[in-house]
Amino acid sequence: MKKFYYLFMAFCLLFVACKPDNPVIPDPPVVDTDTIPIDTVVPLTIVDSVALMYPSYKYTVPSYTPLCVAMTKARSNMSEANIQAMYDCVDELVGKEEPYCMVATINGDPHSRMGFCWFTNDSINDGMVQLIASEDATEADFESGAGVISFEANATRTKALRYVGICKYLATASGLSKGEKYKYISHKAVATGLTPGTAYSWRCGFPGHWSEIARFRTEDASQGEFSFIYMSDSHIMNPEYIKYARRCAMAAVKTVPEARFCVFPGDFVEDGSAANSEWEWERWFEESLKPVIMKMPIAPTDGNHDDSNNLNYTFHFNTDNEFNVMITAKPQFEGIVYSFVYGDALFLVFSMQDFWREDYSYTNKTSEYLTDHISPWFREQVRQNLNTKYRFSLAHFNLFSGSDHSTDEEPPLFRACMLPTMKDCEIDVALQGHDHTYEVIGPVDPDSVKPILSAITDREVVPVDDNKNRTGYKGGTYRTDDGTLYFIGATCGRKRYYPHSRERMDQDFVNGKHDVPNYFDLFTGMFGQPEAPSFTKITVKDDCIEFNSYTADDDEGNVTLFNTMRVVRTKPHGTPLN
Repeated sequence: MKKFYYLFMAFCLLFVACKPDNPVIPDPPVVDTDTIPIDTVVPLTIVDSVALMYPSYKYTVPSYTPLCVAMTKARSNMSEANIQAMYDCVDELVGKEEPYCMVATINGDPHSRMGFCWFTNDSINDGMVQLIASEDATEADFESGAGVISFEANATRTKALRYVGICKYLATASGLSKGEKYKYISHKAVATGLTPGTAYSWRCGFPGHWSEIARFRTEDASQGEFSFIYMSDSHIMNPEYIKYARRCAMAAVKTVPEARFCVFPGDFVEDGSAANSEWEWERWFEESLKPVIMKMPIAPTDGNHDDSNNLNYTFHFNTDNEFNVMITAKPQFEGIVYSFVYGDALFLVFSMQDFWREDYSYTNKTSEYLTDHISPWFREQVRQNLNTKYRFSLAHFNLFSGSDHSTDEEPPLFRACMLPTMKDCEIDVALQGHDHTYEVIGPVDPDSVKPILSAITDREVVPVDDNKNRTGYKGGTYRTDDGTLYFIGATCGRKRYYPHSRERMDQDFVNGKHDVPNYFDLFTGMFGQPEAPSFTKITVKDDCIEFNSYTADDDEGNVTLFNTMRVVRTKPHGTPLN
C-alpha cells in the first residue's frame, strides 16, 4: 500500500512542471480501507492532488487565491458543486510572469502624459507599457508593431506585504495564515509626448506576457466641456463589499461612457495599519474597480483606512510625486498631494492625514504640516493657474460633514488650518470622502462659518426623510463667488452612515463634540443616505459645474438618478494674497 501511495504522489508531481491547457484532475485511488494496516499512510484526497499538481509558486497571487478558497471549501464539504468549483479555479490559473493590478493615473499634464502602475510576482523584473493611438486596438494590432510606442518601467521590490492580515473573511475562506506575507514587484512607467485629444489603447508586461488591453483619452488641445466620475470609500473587505463596489463601477462606465477620469478620495480598503491585507487592495484593482480602470485613468488620494507602513498605496499608484520630493516632512505615501489642470478647471488633490508629522495641537487647533506645507502648496498651484475658471480640491478627510465623523477630533483642527487657505485660494468645490453619506454643504462663508443663503437658488422642496433626506431639499444652483461648496457623494460600497439630526448636532455642540454653532444650517442641499452604492457624474461646462448623482441598482448597470444640482461662478477668481 505504501508503495502504491508513493507511486501516486510521483504521478501527481509530474504535473507540477507545467499546467495543461485543459487540466484533468484524476480521482484519488480507490482503496479498500479495511485491508490497510493501521500504520499505513492515508492516500491523497482530490484536494491534495490539486495542491500537488498546481503549487502556488507557479501562478500569480490573484489567480491562485480563489483556488485556495475553493480547496478550503472542498475540504470541509466534498460535494460535487464544491469539487467542480475547485476545477473551475484551476482553469483560471495564470502563469506567474503575468501582470496584474494594472492602473493608469493622472500624472502631470493630461494633454500629453499618463502614469501607469502594475504588479507582478516577486522576481519578475521586466516590464514596459505599450500604447497605440486607437480606441479599440487588439492584441494582433500590438503584435504587428505598427504604431506601437513603448515606455520602460522602473521595477521596485515591495516590502513583505501581509496578504491576509486582519481580514477575517480571507483567513476563514482560504485557509491561509493571517501572517502570510508576499513580496511583489511594483512596475511604474510614465508615457510622455502623447497627442492631445487622442484615444489610446494600452497594455503592460513584457514580450510573451502581456496584460489585457485598457483605454484612455488624452485631454483635447482646446478642451471644452468634459465629465468625470466621483466614487469613494469602497472599504474592500469581503465578497459583499467587492460586489457592491463592482456594481457601482459597472454602472458608472455604462452611465458615463464619455468620462475622462475617475476621482477616488480614499478608503480603498477596510484594513489598514501594519497588519493590513494586500488581498483587499488586489480585489480593488482586479475586481471591484476594474470596469473603470479599463476605460479611464484614476485620480486618487489616500484615506485613513489605507494607512499602513507597508506602503501599499505607494506601490499601487503612479501620480506626480513632486510635492514629496520638495518638502522635508515627507507624507507617508508618495503621490498623495498633486495637481493638474483639465479644461477650465484646476484640481488640487491632497491629503490631510499627515497633519501630525510636525508640531500640532488638538487643543490649539494647529498643524505645522498643514499651514507650512499644504497651504503654501495650494497657493502656489493657484498662482501658476490663474486662468482656470473653476477650482476643485479633493481630499478624503472632511472640513465639514454631518454624520458619524462630524464629531471626530480632527475636523476642528482641519478647519482652523485650512479654511483660510480655502478662502484665499477661492476654492469653488471641495470634494470629500470619509463620511459615507450624501451631503451638500454651503457655500460656506470661510470667515463666519455660515451658509451663504443668498448664493442658493432653484432648490426643490421635498418631504423630509430621517434617513434619505434630512433637509427636505433637492437640486439647486449654488454660487461660489464668496464661499466653497463642500460635497460628499456617499459611498460606492456597502459601509453606510446616516445623517445626524439638527437636535443631535446642536447637542454635540453644547457637549463640545464639535465647534460649529448651528451646524445643521450648513446642509443646504440634499442630505441623507441613498442606501445603495452611489457615484456622481460631474460635468464641467462653460456656464456651470453640473452634478448628477446615481445609485447603482443591480449587476446589469441600471441606475437611478437621485439628485441634480449646479455650481456657478459669476466673478473671476483673484490671486492668493499670502
